[in-house]
Order: sequence, then structure tokens, then C-alpha cells
Amino acid sequence: MAGSCAAEGLVQDKKKRQRVVKPVGGGAREHEISADVEAATRRGLAYLARNQSKDGFWTGDVGFKVNASYRITHENSAHPGITGLALMAFLACGEVPGKGRYGAAVDRAVDYLLRCTEENGFIWNNGTRMYSHAFATLALAEVYGMSTRKDVRTALERSVNLIADSQNSEGGWRYKPFAQESDMSITVCQVMALRAARNSGIHVPRNVIDDAVKYVRLSARALGEQSHWRRFRSRRYGLFNTGVFKYQMRPDARASFALTAAGVTTLYGAGIYQDPLLERGLNFMSAHFQEYNDNFQQHYFFYYGNYYAVQAFYIAGGNRWAHYRRKITAFLLSGQSSEGSWTCPTGPGKNFATSVSVLILGIPFQYLPIFQR
Repeated sequence: MAGSCAAEGLVQDKKKRQRVVKPVGGGAREHEISADVEAATRRGLAYLARNQSKDGFWTGDVGFKVNASYRITHENSAHPGITGLALMAFLACGEVPGKGRYGAAVDRAVDYLLRCTEENGFIWNNGTRMYSHAFATLALAEVYGMSTRKDVRTALERSVNLIADSQNSEGGWRYKPFAQESDMSITVCQVMALRAARNSGIHVPRNVIDDAVKYVRLSARALGEQSHWRRFRSRRYGLFNTGVFKYQMRPDARASFALTAAGVTTLYGAGIYQDPLLERGLNFMSAHFQEYNDNFQQHYFFYYGNYYAVQAFYIAGGNRWAHYRRKITAFLLSGQSSEGSWTCPTGPGKNFATSVSVLILGIPFQYLPIFQR
């Protein structure tokens, strides 16, 4: 039944495909778009525009997570993942290719991502991996939904095929294409990229989504289950092993707020809107997001976790969304610098933090189909 629901959800989404950007606040509730939020997103976009390379990319520290730290492999380098997120930030605030104040910046970012696309569809540069591939694919899918550029469609089709072909026997994805293992944090990125591509008219095999749903379900903790994974504690980072969804399917895998947000968002992205796991995940997130934000403020965990939490809460709507929105908005508004950026001392850097922060604040604008209820 789960696979059937997932497939039906994606079929229904085809009817919602859009090639026209909504007007400011289109469909959004007015109280969700305050003057302070609009001003903060404008300052964030201005910062990003000033820091875009003339070749279209945004820089960041390429690397990977090691427990709660971040190991840098290429410092301050052209970064397709961050470029994809920055491009999404502009699109989420109503900027479109080739038009308006930032139309040229949008076009440059698109062209950079196209140059990073290999013949086999892999989008990468400077050693970036499947995280970046998925964020870049998601951005290109949203761009293609607003245009008819054949080069974008060609790259998008190749990228989607790579994602589909790289899905392993577990139903998930890992850091590199065609890996045998998988994890929740990579899987959610791929599913959301596939969802956006499907919305824009690109073929996505049904079995790929169905298998991803099975993977997510098997990555959920059973009620009362306790992990034997060694807990990571420190004065700053607090408890690192609570949550509904686990990093991997194995019994001793850790769980967390961010992974739970990823699990909930993956199910929503697959077209599943009624499920006990969604309720469990949302209830856990509602109870723990303040603790998570307090423990991980300015850490890349904060930005990554809330990038998915805002999507989960927004789709859920109701009191959960209203409460989360008030808290995360106040948190982000208080953390924006005078230059318009947000900081991220641990992780990919300020361009990453600023792009994600603008996206979080801009979701209620409802400009992008992927962020619409």
C-alpha cells in the first residue's frame, strides 16, 4: 500500500506543474510574511549577489561530516551544492531567470551548474558528492519549471537518470553514485530532487520512489526502541542520539532531530500525507526543536536540520507550523549580520548558511512548487 500511495501522490502532482511564478505572497497567509521577514530576505539576497563569482558559482568549504565536526577537503572552492541552494534562495523569493534585479545572477548560476554536469548526469566540482548533486538537481528542476531551456532539460534528465540508477538495493543513496550503502540524510536530498523534477515534467520511475519509501519506513525506530550506538555528548552539542528516524537501517544507528525532519520530508516528498510515522516524527520535532536550535546554533547541523524541518512543518500546517514559524523566524532574524549574511563557523561557510536561512524564511512566499502545500 505504501508504494501505491507514493506513486499516486506523484501522479497527482503532475496536475500541479507550474511554469508561472505566483505573485508576491501568492496563496500565503499575510501574517506569515512580515515586513521584517521580507527585509531580511532582501538583505540576504543582496549579500549573495555581491558574493557570487562572475562565473556563476558561490564558494564554500567542500568536505564531509565527522561526528559533529567538518573535515575540509577543498577550502573556499566553487561549490555546486551551495550554488544550487543559493539559486533556490533567489527563486524562492520570486527572482526568475533573465528578468528583474537578479535575473542575470540566476542565469549565471544555472550556466555554472550546467557546466558542472558530466555526460553521465553527475553534477559535481572540487570533489563534491551526492548532497551537492541533489541540491543542484533540485535547483535546475525549479528553473526548468519556469522556462523551456532545452539545455536545462537535457542536464536534468541526465541527472535524474543518475539518481535513479544509483539507488541501491536498500532503496536509498549514499555519498557517491552507485554506493552499496545508504543513509537518510542523502536519501532525502535525492527524493526531493526527484519530486521537483517530476513536478516539472521529467520522467521519474515509480519503483524508485516506492523503494525509497520502503527504505524510510525501515529506517524508523520501533516504538520504545533504544539504540546501542555510543552517545555523543559535550557541553555544547548535548544529546546526539534521539529521534524517530535513524541515520541508517541498522539497529545501532543513531537518530536525531535532523534525521527525523529528513524522514518526514521524504515521505511528504513521495506523496504520503497520512501515516503514523508522520505523526510520530512531527510530535518529536515539535517537542525538541528548541533544544536542537539551542544546542546547534550557527553549526551546520542547525541549517541542515531546519532546512528539512521547515518543509515538514509547513506541509503539516496548523498549530505545529505556526509555533515553529514564530520560533525559527525570531531566531533567524536575530542572527542576521549587518551585511545580510548568517554565519556558520563549522561547516561549508556563510554562503551556505545564508542560502539556507533565506530559503527557510522564504517558504511562506510560495513561489516554488516544491515549497507549496
